[in-house]
Amino acid sequence: MEKDLTIIIVNHNTKDHLIQTLDSLVDKIKGIKHEIVVVDNASTDGSVFAVKHKYPSVEMLPLDHNVGFAKANNEGIKYASGQYLLILNSDTEVPEGSVEKLIDIIKSHPGRGIVAPLIFNPDGSLQLSWGKDLHLHTEMFLKFFAERWHRWQYRRNKGRIRRNVDWVSGACFLIKHSLYRQIGGFDERFFLYVEDADLGKRVRQLGHKIHLTSQARIIHHMGQSVAGISGKALLEAKKSQLYYYGKHNSRSELVVLKFYLRFWFWSKRMMSRLRGDTKNQEIYARVLAAIREFRCEDPV
Repeated sequence: MEKDLTIIIVNHNTKDHLIQTLDSLVDKIKGIKHEIVVVDNASTDGSVFAVKHKYPSVEMLPLDHNVGFAKANNEGIKYASGQYLLILNSDTEVPEGSVEKLIDIIKSHPGRGIVAPLIFNPDGSLQLSWGKDLHLHTEMFLKFFAERWHRWQYRRNKGRIRRNVDWVSGACFLIKHSLYRQIGGFDERFFLYVEDADLGKRVRQLGHKIHLTSQARIIHHMGQSVAGISGKALLEAKKSQLYYYGKHNSRSELVVLKFYLRFWFWSKRMMSRLRGDTKNQEIYARVLAAIREFRCEDPV
């Protein structure tokens, strides 16, 4: 492979944030033999022109329709020549030295297949970007308690976190190129969300560790890439959640999850109806229909 590093950025209508991400990268990684590939998921905001104009050295891969996060990354990596791959969201800022630190850590610990930084919100607060394998009990912890718990641990440890985890957020992580190809990359049946937890599980099934470190940090303007498609994002998130359970968990857990989700979104639909909120009524109705119709293609 010709380069040390290939940076893959998937973009969908986040032109200003994408340029900001590239601004935070380009001058700070000159000491690394690298290439940057931006995969554009059929943006309509001028993202492709903006990148080509300001950063002509960046490899721009425009797609003719939105294929989702997982498939877009896989498409970009077809053009990668780096020994390591940095998967990076288009709405991030990368401080000086963070990329180098991730590479140093993965090189010095052969058993680590993925290394990820801590991720922070723009206001400096810690963003939850890791977790345990998704089961019913871990989902409840993740949904209601995890963010407060991990922020408390972060403060208690004075900002130092180094641990092996089950998965890390697709917003930013470094993975060995050879390992990514060995596991077949992201599962493209995840259109949006949960693909990172699935990838992490498959990486660990091959005996590799996933390491989270506070020695590297990034800022993430979370949610910018789905800001204009909130209804579709919610629908795809629930479909991805169901698919993950069908692929990795027991059939009984999938049944319980479906029951819980149907009750939850039926309740939200009823509340929307009482408020006269027709837009959310329609969104929740589509989500309920998807839950009822879900059939897993790969049951365990």
